[in-house]
Amino acid sequence: MKSTLIASPRHGLAHFLVAWRWWLFGIGCLLAIPLTIQQRDLGMDRSLASMFASDDPTLLQYQHLQRTFGGNLVVMLVYDDPDLMTAEGVRRSQAWTAQAESLPGVRGVLSIAKLVEAFHYIQPPMSLSDAASFLTSESSDSKAGATSGSKMLSQDDPIALAFRGMFAGYTHSPDEETAAIVAMLDTDQSQAAVEGLLALAEQLPQERRPVLVGEPVLLDDAFDLIEQDGNRLAMGTIGLLSLVMLLTLRDYRVVLLAILTIAWSTVATRASMVVLGMEMSLVSTILIAIIAVITVASVMHVGIRMKDRVTTASQNHSAAIAFLAVPIVWTCLTDAAGFASLLQSDVQPVKQFGAMTGIAAISIVLSLLWFTAAMMSLPGWRRFSSDESALRQLEGSGEASLDGRFHQSMMWLVCKSLHHRRGLTGLAVLGLIVSTVLAARLPTETSFLKNFRDDSPIVQAYERVERELGGAGVWDVVLPAPEVITPEYAERVRKLETQLRQVQVVSADDGETYCLTKVLSLADADGVAAMSPLLAIVTPEIRLAGMRAAIPTFAEALLTFKSSGELSSDPIDRELRIMLRSKEHMPGDVKQDLIAKVTQVVHEFDEDASVTGYSVMMSRLVDSLMRDQWQALIISLLLVGALIAIATRSVRYALAALLTNSLPVMFVLTAMGWLGGGLNLGSAMIGAVSIGLSIDGSIHFLAGYQRRLSHGMRPDLAAAHAATDVATPILLATLALVVGFAILISSPFIPTATFGTLIAATLAASAIINLTLLPAAVVAFESRLFDSSNESFPT
Repeated sequence: MKSTLIASPRHGLAHFLVAWRWWLFGIGCLLAIPLTIQQRDLGMDRSLASMFASDDPTLLQYQHLQRTFGGNLVVMLVYDDPDLMTAEGVRRSQAWTAQAESLPGVRGVLSIAKLVEAFHYIQPPMSLSDAASFLTSESSDSKAGATSGSKMLSQDDPIALAFRGMFAGYTHSPDEETAAIVAMLDTDQSQAAVEGLLALAEQLPQERRPVLVGEPVLLDDAFDLIEQDGNRLAMGTIGLLSLVMLLTLRDYRVVLLAILTIAWSTVATRASMVVLGMEMSLVSTILIAIIAVITVASVMHVGIRMKDRVTTASQNHSAAIAFLAVPIVWTCLTDAAGFASLLQSDVQPVKQFGAMTGIAAISIVLSLLWFTAAMMSLPGWRRFSSDESALRQLEGSGEASLDGRFHQSMMWLVCKSLHHRRGLTGLAVLGLIVSTVLAARLPTETSFLKNFRDDSPIVQAYERVERELGGAGVWDVVLPAPEVITPEYAERVRKLETQLRQVQVVSADDGETYCLTKVLSLADADGVAAMSPLLAIVTPEIRLAGMRAAIPTFAEALLTFKSSGELSSDPIDRELRIMLRSKEHMPGDVKQDLIAKVTQVVHEFDEDASVTGYSVMMSRLVDSLMRDQWQALIISLLLVGALIAIATRSVRYALAALLTNSLPVMFVLTAMGWLGGGLNLGSAMIGAVSIGLSIDGSIHFLAGYQRRLSHGMRPDLAAAHAATDVATPILLATLALVVGFAILISSPFIPTATFGTLIAATLAASAIINLTLLPAAVVAFESRLFDSSNESFPT
């Protein structure tokens, strides 16, 4: 049989690499200097908007909300105060509200203290003749606000009760024993504002149990944990993998080669990201893990090949490099193809991750080019005068007999799988179909809080908000509004809010009913204001102008106002915002149904209205991730299959490799479902990434298999010997990688822990399948039939 591309050695290139090894080493080191300088400019975008493509409709609606209402970054400083609705409670609120309002990056604040001032416009404590001045004033007198506080705190005034009830769930709990200072932040200074509010929370008496919650806080905590995981992974992976390689191969040269390759490839990839204008994102911190996987899988083969030869002679180095160069290059290319499948994703971090890891795979090839020959030409642990003396001493030790027993065990296992090749292949196909169907039915987790462990402070803080303030899920409805707010329009909005409060979704799993926990707009404020005899005689536009004067930040965050004297020919050029709240902890399918029903009700009110906000963004982000996962997996299989078909010049071999490498992914995802897990950010990329990572063993097996076929060996014998030959490097590489990814399992950020667990399990399953099922499938897929019963398998 004619030798194929994948099995053809490149002795000329190998001799060149060995002859010029120190020049290449120097080139690699010199290139690392500008790359290291360049990669220092790589930043990390922590915003929610960075997770979406620039033309994504969900992002465009969210950005429109931010532009129209002056930003949408809101955080809540929550604290206990059983005496909140007393003069003493109001004074505490005033003092802490003033501190929060003075912080850099805080645009405005809404609190009980602010409500006391606002109520001054609804129930002014002075004569009717002075009412007009309050309706047109641009600022409120804090002393007058404090004086009128007794009216808002009244337990028998229906207007006061309605006013407080309107803001229950925002500035205070329904039982009025938990207070919240709601701060609206400037987008450009949100980080400084969050830091200042966190410092303020630490200054509050600890018996008040102060906590800070909100989208910026949640994302900051997530990114902090991710960066910590990245640092742990960078140090732990390299350290543990180096230790495993040193103990298993007992060759420091392989460890040095791996460290140099990981370091150079990481720097080159990060520098390339800077040049391409990319930033680190939610999934970018596993870059070193991916580079370590590909690197260790490659250098393990180099280490095993050099260990088998037990020599430092340059000619044997050339032979070893020539033997492995082409399979390693094709391995990196198929890795890059698997990762490149993520470029089709609509989620920006996933798309950038695909580009980033594709670049990393190419960088590893270049790094191995610079350093392999130089590192492996260093003297080993033991120096012998000749190859023969080394081999004789090795045979005299227990190591040779141990290797022999392992070789015999692997040969027996592979031969057993070859004897049952047709049955195993059929079961594999059936298992793949069944596991794919089951994996496709896994539930998705849309709550961002589920990314943190239950005992984490951020989860406990949000559970408190869920329990005491009615819900931590924040989203919004944006409605077109007329140029002048009329009583008819305000009444229509209040009817819409009534419909929204009646929307319910029943969970199919536990029968629990979910609904919106809060619906609030300026139409509600206008309705309460109209209860006042003084304000009932004026129009809604005047009442809302008074509300704007009392609490400008809150009013302008809910309705667009025109400047004085501004004219427009467009009868509908304003927008009104309805703020919605819901339970953050709800099943993913329930949340999607609730969003769909709310959207339907809103579109019935006005087709140009939109439903957006943080909770909607996160739900659609996870939904998009799950959808992209299957698309990326299909594209990954097509690209990797095409490359293997080109390399081996055989579609049958490509199909066998795809079968055996997609099966572990589906099995692991199905097992996760059986254990009660769901798909989250950590499992969203597992399919495409696993295909790219696990294909290494398949390529090295196929290289050895075709090489033996070209020498006239029978297919079953060629498969048995090829699988046994690559068993040691595959199993040792898998051991090292499983240990490396075990670092992530204890991460406090659950998607990172999920990713590490799934990758480790998938790689372990892939190693076993590549050494048993793949040889059986390749032989079963051979077009020419032979009678294996007439010739015995090797023993």
